[in-house]
Amino acid sequence: MNMRVNESIHVSPFSKLKRLDSDAVRWTDGFWAQKLTTVKNDSLPSVLAALNDKSNATYFPNFKNAGSGTGAFVGVDWSDGDCYKSLETMILFLDLEYDAALDAQIDGMISEIASAQEDDGYICTQITLTGRPRWTNIHDHELYNFGHLLTVGVLHHQVTKKTSLLNVALRAADYLYDTFSTRDPELSAFCFNPSQIMGLVELYRETGEQRYLELAKIYIDNRGSNPKNPRSDLDQTQDRVPVRAETEAVGHAVTGPYLWAGAADLVMETNEQELLDAITRIWEDSTYRKMYITGGIGALHKGIAERSNPDYEEISEAYGRPFQLPNDSAYNETCANISNAMWSWRLLQLTGDARYADVMERVLFNSALSALSLDGEQFTYTNPLRFNGKDHMLISNDSPVRWKTWRCYCCPPQITRTIAGLHRWTYSTGENAVWVHLYGANTINTDINGAKLSMTQSSNYPWGGDIRFEVEAAPEGELTIHLRIPGWTPTASLTVNGDAIGVPVGSPNYVAVTRTWSAGDVIELSFDTSPQVLTARPEVEEARSQAAVICGPLVYCLEGADLPDGTSIDDVVLRSDTQFEVQPGVGLFEGLRVLSTDLQLRSSWTSHELYAPLAKLPAATVKATLIPYFAWNNRPDNTMSVWLPLQYG
Repeated sequence: MNMRVNESIHVSPFSKLKRLDSDAVRWTDGFWAQKLTTVKNDSLPSVLAALNDKSNATYFPNFKNAGSGTGAFVGVDWSDGDCYKSLETMILFLDLEYDAALDAQIDGMISEIASAQEDDGYICTQITLTGRPRWTNIHDHELYNFGHLLTVGVLHHQVTKKTSLLNVALRAADYLYDTFSTRDPELSAFCFNPSQIMGLVELYRETGEQRYLELAKIYIDNRGSNPKNPRSDLDQTQDRVPVRAETEAVGHAVTGPYLWAGAADLVMETNEQELLDAITRIWEDSTYRKMYITGGIGALHKGIAERSNPDYEEISEAYGRPFQLPNDSAYNETCANISNAMWSWRLLQLTGDARYADVMERVLFNSALSALSLDGEQFTYTNPLRFNGKDHMLISNDSPVRWKTWRCYCCPPQITRTIAGLHRWTYSTGENAVWVHLYGANTINTDINGAKLSMTQSSNYPWGGDIRFEVEAAPEGELTIHLRIPGWTPTASLTVNGDAIGVPVGSPNYVAVTRTWSAGDVIELSFDTSPQVLTARPEVEEARSQAAVICGPLVYCLEGADLPDGTSIDDVVLRSDTQFEVQPGVGLFEGLRVLSTDLQLRSSWTSHELYAPLAKLPAATVKATLIPYFAWNNRPDNTMSVWLPLQYG
């Protein structure tokens, strides 16, 4: 193809913050460097093995079968999209460190993908191999698969400069344009799990081809434009109300954030204020009324759309009502949680507002990372805040243990690609400025206005709040470094070359340090990561009179295995004056920080009755250990709770 492609990263004209080139940031040590190593050495091999297992929902050989015209389709309709996400993980590792064998493996997979593409550019193996007609059922997930193809096609070109996968993506996008640019009202409902909007904007950024941006806008315009279309899933797919008129987060908790993240990408290129206002309103509803303390969203396995009264439309994997946040039945699909971070990341780029970075960080350290076993080889789909062990009622996609293959395999490649590309979310640049969003040991080497900026960040974050930056090279003249102050820290301190600078706390913000920087300058930033006891708004009935514990960005939980024999998580109370001792984890939890404490015992419930008079708390306490929430479910036959009954001392 003769289409022009960018040789450097596209700068979105209406984004306050700018993305860095892919080689600008590298983790060097500490938390995220260790997770990155685990994903490369353990998670990715597990994923690739699952992709070739016929018992798994995602099956890569479908591409070869479609290309050869032989064999039956294996897996679920969104299998192609999750294969593309897995390939994205591989390409991100190739970007981090060139590996000829990995490069060749990727080329081989691309060849099989290309063989499955039909002459007109259409590519969906679940349709090709089954003979089903195209564009007849939104649950066939055609656009989900197309969207992830566009995204990975752009990434592969950016990393390797090869056009093999980009050409597949371009032919697919041109097919979509020819199909949907007519604005056929019969096709208006086709936006289930709309990854194609993000993919189209990325393709526009890479090629400068205006029709891809035009098509992204058409998909946004389509949402809610034709709710009487019999194919529409209405609130399930955010299709009852036009996006620009929406006031709340409703429906499926992956399709929504994918849609709103795509809308944010569109705003970065078009500066449409009405659309930005809408997705900001929706984000505030999601974050302040419907998000768990872990950053998880999508509270309900099955919900209803109350505004569809009197029909009360059933919603799967759903946002609940405001403040409806059940614990043991919480859905919190891994893909939904990560899409919450993806959406927040884009709003952060648009605005520079630290509250978006706080949500992004909360997800990453808690409800995203909880999907991955400590050994990196196993995964979870749902992420509840309480688990009742052998007595737990397992609903759709719940599992008592982590797994390597699953009936819906979208979450493993979602978490692997996120960790493999997390360095790209750590910093941004602006006009004579650099913004620091995530903390941990890393290096940054980038250009600002054509001049080099190099810094080294040293920290054992999140296990401690002391962070040190050393400037190694800086542009001449004044440069502003914006340092994120998380909303969770009660105190913070900041010095530059030993001189103190005031830091506001209490709400997320960035502190701007403007000066002429020189090699050897040192920034020292410190947050209070000591344990804190948090309560929920009184409207959250499921957390009323209960409390949770955080240390810095980490939510902690209690597992039954960390209580004495004969004591369950139902037998203990968290007092408001409970003292915690931060200790290094041992054994399974080596390298983590755990909290040792004495928990108050409750009076035993001896009656067979459902209710009894209020009993005084006994004087007895028991030794207990709280672990980071992301580390739960790595021991068998266990119980767990984030929220514990609260007794004011």
